Amino acid sequence: MTMPQDFAKRHNKSAPSRGARGKRPTSGWVWFGTGLMTGLFSAFLIYLWQTTPSKPDLTHNADSPATSTSSTPKPNEKMQWDFYEIFPKSEVPIVEEYGQDGEKVRTAEVQTYILQVGSFRSSADADKMRAELILLGLDVFIKVIEKDGQTWHRVLVGPINGTRELTRSRNVLAEASIEALTLRP
Repeated sequence: MTMPQDFAKRHNKSAPSRGARGKRPTSGWVWFGTGLMTGLFSAFLIYLWQTTPSKPDLTHNADSPATSTSSTPKPNEKMQWDFYEIFPKSEVPIVEEYGQDGEKVRTAEVQTYILQVGSFRSSADADKMRAELILLGLDVFIKVIEKDGQTWHRVLVGPINGTRELTRSRNVLAEASIEALTLRP
């Protein structure tokens, strides 16, 4: 005859309990990570040991006073940049120009230009355009003229002296997507 058993509370007396067992066994990933980190650190130390020179005299060879020349500037001396002064003086004025008949005409004076940016019937539209151009940093004025019995308000930039300033003003207008007509007064 068999004795009744309680299956709800199964205790295996041969296996130790969890508290008696102690710590869980360490997984393989922990051992792998520890070994990888140790190997990388060791490789880094070997790399540093191989790349450092054994004689410290070799590292100071480039800085020795015997090999330095007098043409190299010292770190405390400031370098002098002359191109800030050279470029503005390098503008060459136009001394020759071709006239209507094809002959060369000598001109010694600097040319003056005006850019016409717009022509409006309404003074409010002209003032609006003038305000936009002033914000771009240009010298702007409005000239009122009568043409065919109508009043026109021309928005003009200038006067501009020289081709360098003319090019600069045209570039500023082109960046703002504004077309201009070059005029000579």
